[in-house]
Amino acid sequence: MKKSTVGFIIILVLGALGIFGWKAIDTMLTEQTSTKVSRSLKIGGDNYLGYWFINAPEMRKQAVQKDFSVEFSDDGGAYAERLKKFAAGEYDCIVLPINTYLEQGKNHDYPGVIVAAVSESKGADGMVVRTDRFQGNRVNDLNDPKLSIVYTPDSPSSFLLDLTIADFDLDRLAASDGWRAEADGSSAVLERVRKGEGDVFVMWEPDLSKALALDNVSYLWGSDKFSGYIIDVFVFHRDLLKRDRALVEDFLGVYFNVLDHYAEDKTTMVTEMARATGLKKNQVEGLLKKVDWFDLEQNCTSQFGIALKPGAAVEEGVINSIIAATDVLKRNKRLESDPLEGNPYQITNRALLESLARQAGDHGGMEQRAATKRNFEKLSSADWRDLREVGTFRLEPITFQTWNNLLTNEGKARVDRIATTLTNNYQAYRIIIRGHTGPGGDEKENTKLSRQRAEVVKQYLIAVHGINANRLQADGVGSSQPLPRKQGESQRAYGYRLPRVEFVAVEGNQL
Repeated sequence: MKKSTVGFIIILVLGALGIFGWKAIDTMLTEQTSTKVSRSLKIGGDNYLGYWFINAPEMRKQAVQKDFSVEFSDDGGAYAERLKKFAAGEYDCIVLPINTYLEQGKNHDYPGVIVAAVSESKGADGMVVRTDRFQGNRVNDLNDPKLSIVYTPDSPSSFLLDLTIADFDLDRLAASDGWRAEADGSSAVLERVRKGEGDVFVMWEPDLSKALALDNVSYLWGSDKFSGYIIDVFVFHRDLLKRDRALVEDFLGVYFNVLDHYAEDKTTMVTEMARATGLKKNQVEGLLKKVDWFDLEQNCTSQFGIALKPGAAVEEGVINSIIAATDVLKRNKRLESDPLEGNPYQITNRALLESLARQAGDHGGMEQRAATKRNFEKLSSADWRDLREVGTFRLEPITFQTWNNLLTNEGKARVDRIATTLTNNYQAYRIIIRGHTGPGGDEKENTKLSRQRAEVVKQYLIAVHGINANRLQADGVGSSQPLPRKQGESQRAYGYRLPRVEFVAVEGNQL
């Protein structure tokens, strides 16, 4: 037989196999996509990249195999409407930041519970400034009501503003609204940047990166500078948990499997994210660094306090975030009082995570990773002086016993509150504890007294709260740095504020 004839026969055979093989594959895909599932979940959210896995291609495939489908609705960030529909039962689940659920959920008596954390913003939300109009480089330089600060109301941007005002005691902004310039979404804020209509601009990605590519625009502050505040969560309706808990558990199980799947195939993840968002792959890769997703192990050990082995260290990140966000919302008058009456656990449920952790443990599929602690090398006095001041935290009137300069019980309680903020929300910064006195008397003695009191606070933070001693520096300046007097403030009230202890965040040299 001629080689050409043999070749022709082989081509025919391969062609036939190809036709029948493709028909078989096509039939299989058709059957899979046309398979009817008996259960469905309706989830309300928006196009934030942190929610991408909920509707990812792999999620849809694995969901079908577990006999359920996901209907994800993008409302463009209309949180009030999202809560309204959720309370009415139009959604089985919603995804949103913890602070938004605290603020919006109270109007509906919190119809759902937080069962898992989705992600945390690590730079996806931020503030930029026009350098031709704003010359400061410290957070406290924002404390000027003459500024025009452009932001989106009822959004992560507005909460970023709220927590900055609260934590850094921007009292002049808190006392007025003339600086507020509201915009309809982050893209609208970006357009104001381009037109130069404003001084400070608060936005989220990808608009944040686009703004920083413009001339005369620089980054001032954002969610990469703190932790534990902007955490997005899954909130499932209480009625669904009573009616079909198994569906919720199946969803979470598949969701965490999907996270693991894409973690092992980042090339596919970036390709599919780029296709879904319309961004270029390099843009997606940049954005991935600004969102920290929580897998099952992290949800258990760092967010819900579930130990995967006896005696292992755990944290309750979600509970800490609820407490911190409530404090911010109260201080900014967005909440009149704590709607949870001191019990953050009433809007959380960790039982589903505990069940999934047991299942994973039974199959040998999950171990608790060792916690990574931030370490700070010891610095010389000269090194401390070289660090850049980021900002001064809100002032607490810390009181001391007059006869020995030890903290009073009230003073200890106030240092405790500051310690919680430093350990939960601002772990990356070194802290200068700066003591001040009122005017009068021998200034050398004033300086000595102010340094002694700063040292007392430092030792309390080390001994009681376990803060790394290398992270703290005590300093005393006597009466040389008085506070600015508030408009209409009496001399007596002003004098009462001058003796104080400040906590100053400084950048640098973290190992």
